[in-house]
Amino acid sequence: MENTDLDLAAVLGILRRQKRVLLVTVAVILGLALLYLVTASPVYRSSVLIQIDGSRTNLLEPSSSGQEQSAILNSRVDGEVEILRSEATALAVVKAADLIADKEFGPQLGWFSKLGVALGAELDGGSLRRMFGLAPKPAPTPEALVNATLLKLQNLVEVRRRGLTFLIEITVYSKSPERAANIANAYAAVYIERQVRAKIQAAISARDVLRKQIDLAQTQLANSENAVNGFIETNLTRLERETNDPAIGALRARLNEAKSQQADRKAKIALADTALNRGDWATVAQSLGDQALSELAKQRAELEVQLRGAEEGSAEIVDLRERLAALDSDLSSKSGASLSVLKQEVQGLDERASQARDELRTALLDSDLSGDMLADLFNLQQSATIARSQYQTLLAREQDLQALANLQIADARIVSEALAPQNAALPNRKLIAALALVGGAGLGTMLAFLREFYLGGIVSANHLSNIMQMPVPVTFATLDLSKTGTDPADMVISSPMSLYAETFRQLRAAIDIGFGSFEDPTAERPGRVILICSALQAEGKSTTAIALARTYALAGLNTLLIDADMRKPTIGLRLGIPEKVGLIDFVSGNRRADLKQLNPTRDPKSPLIVVTAGARSLRPTDQLLNGPEFHSVIDAAREKFDVVILDSPPILPVVDTRYLARYADAVVQVVRHGTTMQGEVRESVVQMRSHLRAETHYLGVLNLENAAGSRYGYYGNYSYYGEPG
Repeated sequence: MENTDLDLAAVLGILRRQKRVLLVTVAVILGLALLYLVTASPVYRSSVLIQIDGSRTNLLEPSSSGQEQSAILNSRVDGEVEILRSEATALAVVKAADLIADKEFGPQLGWFSKLGVALGAELDGGSLRRMFGLAPKPAPTPEALVNATLLKLQNLVEVRRRGLTFLIEITVYSKSPERAANIANAYAAVYIERQVRAKIQAAISARDVLRKQIDLAQTQLANSENAVNGFIETNLTRLERETNDPAIGALRARLNEAKSQQADRKAKIALADTALNRGDWATVAQSLGDQALSELAKQRAELEVQLRGAEEGSAEIVDLRERLAALDSDLSSKSGASLSVLKQEVQGLDERASQARDELRTALLDSDLSGDMLADLFNLQQSATIARSQYQTLLAREQDLQALANLQIADARIVSEALAPQNAALPNRKLIAALALVGGAGLGTMLAFLREFYLGGIVSANHLSNIMQMPVPVTFATLDLSKTGTDPADMVISSPMSLYAETFRQLRAAIDIGFGSFEDPTAERPGRVILICSALQAEGKSTTAIALARTYALAGLNTLLIDADMRKPTIGLRLGIPEKVGLIDFVSGNRRADLKQLNPTRDPKSPLIVVTAGARSLRPTDQLLNGPEFHSVIDAAREKFDVVILDSPPILPVVDTRYLARYADAVVQVVRHGTTMQGEVRESVVQMRSHLRAETHYLGVLNLENAAGSRYGYYGNYSYYGEPG
């Protein structure tokens, strides 16, 4: 057949023929699926929904929060999904939910260790290694245990974005519905907490960076102010002379007075601190100018004198020491109070001096100074003003960042908490059953086609036609030869109306059609050569050759049957014709064809003329079939007979049939049902096609007969093909 495509009917036919393979495969797959469903532990699924806000929330400036661009927000949502999938988030969940101690997620004993526990023995990798004299493996580290738990958690968690929305779904699978819900909620809570903590840390980090700039700005501000003040104080006499303004002189006097008083107070404070550190209360009182402190210092000096004269261990010395401690406490508190007063005075004087400088600076800028002096003063003043403004801005921003760190909220919120599911999500019984059914049917179909075309024997005519890619016009009826004890080739004579005899008439008709048409029997034409072959021995080839030859002979055609199987001849034995001289004797000599010399014999039961092979050849016969003698035999047979049928050796064991193929006008290959493997049939067809002429008609027939042992030719053992006899 030229067309190798399979139509629907052919496919259905294949499935029908291989229905046992298909049904068994489906049953096995369904059985495995059922076994899995029975043994698999139920797994529950719980999900929590998180919504990502479309705006950055700032509690300090609520009006500044605006909707971000869609592309930026989409990228942000995708980024949050990746953060949720990260190992850092999973590790935080492991710690927050204490999953290391969980029986499902935490470290577990292996099956070998569990067996040891059940048997009351220590069975682990270490004991086995010690048994063989090997050092045991080190115990797993805490990091390894955490990593194992982390891996289990990540394998049982799914994070995905819901379409193009701002919703993120966190799904957790667990053998416990409550655990699945708890871990899902823990995942969401940990994620939001980490997000808030990250925002706080970002604000604190920004504040710390800003603090360095504030220190620098403070230094710059102090330098600018000192530069202005130094310029004014250095050039104050000149400035006063140029302005000739009495107010400038008054401000100068106020400034000098404040500075003088401030220096005096600072000197007293320094002297008092030094004396206080030495415990010199008299000097402290004198430097502070406090009469009450002076009186207390005198009392303390008197107590010290009395203490030195008192007897050690007496009640008097105890009393003196208590009074001395009380005086020290009073002196310390009063000294501290006096020092605080002086320090407050210093601060007030500093403010007065600063106020005097500011007024003096303002007055000078508003007065009639020379251009050079005014320009220098204005530049210094501007630098100080800018430094002050920057410093104030940085201070305000620092306070904002500190407040922002204390007021951070998450940019995400939980919109649907996870609840404990009522029904298990896995295994999905309906889905698994459907997949098992579909998968079993698909695998069964694949195995059916594999068995149809590559494995096992031939099971039907359509099957054989698909394998050989050629017509298979008939299928020989089933005959149990072991019961009948009759040569099936005799049935075309003894039972001409039987179904078996009819199949050979159908085969004859198919061959005649292959020759072109039913030709006029009275027309002059050369005889047709029909080669009967098979891939292997014992496929019914000789029976087919005899029965088909008798069918042609009974139809009135002058028919010749030649036993071309010179390695194991069977035709003479089957027909009861003595094989004294046969084909092998003729082709072994160097002479022209003379059918009389081939000892042609009439079939005892039909008009068929038979040429036997003669005695079995003890040497390879392919060279005889390829010689001029055999060629002359075929030519002579074509001249005198309408139909010449050649019974050939099997194709695969020996090479003879390949040389016979060149003479054939039609080839009939017999294939035994369920016995000959598909690969053998396919290989034999390939070999035959490479030797046939282009116009040769090639047919296949399926033989359903049951072999009856070695009684009839190819029904016996052919294992000795090619061996010396």
